[in-house]
Amino acid sequence: MYVPRHFQLPQDYATAMLAQPRSGNLVTVHDDGPASTLVPFHLDEERGVLVTHLVRNNPQARKPILGPGLVILDDADAYITPQWYATSAQDPDVPTWDYITLHIRGRVRIDPSPQAALAAARELTTRMEPPELLQAVGEESLTAMSRAIVAVEVTIEHIEGKAKMSQNRRPEDIRSLITALEQHGQHTLADFLREVSLPYAEQRFATLDRLHRAAARPPE
Repeated sequence: MYVPRHFQLPQDYATAMLAQPRSGNLVTVHDDGPASTLVPFHLDEERGVLVTHLVRNNPQARKPILGPGLVILDDADAYITPQWYATSAQDPDVPTWDYITLHIRGRVRIDPSPQAALAAARELTTRMEPPELLQAVGEESLTAMSRAIVAVEVTIEHIEGKAKMSQNRRPEDIRSLITALEQHGQHTLADFLREVSLPYAEQRFATLDRLHRAAARPPE
């Protein structure tokens, strides 16, 4: 993933993304090419691994994996029309797409034992539901269900985050974009623009303005 410096995802944002269970694409490479499955992940912070499970019959879980795997976690994205920019009338522009994504690479380990599969699925469920939910299902049924899945762990060896979030726009464009996205229910993107993109743009254009004024000042 190509990440220009001004589109780098802040470390604290990446950490918060990893802390919450979320769905993502598990990408692996096999002798017949790449494979991908959308699955829910949760972080085992103590061991530094992302944990999920696959259906046992999924070819991705059955074929040997060549090299490290890739987990792609997307936070939010949206089409951006130039009509939302405050400067669109005097400075026409083209549409774009803003997004926040996190890529994690590392060794993939598949544990086919029903015990590991049940532990992985149970941990994810307990992070989302009260314990009474699984208690109502019962251990016998849970054990039977676990035979149909396998546990998967991805060791977190490299993390790369990207937030292409209009940081290169003028501050007034970002302010108008915040308003438009909030009106369209894109609150995650609007919050990022307000908390990260806008301060960056304000600082950047203030610096550019100082440099321009200094260059225009007549020599003493």
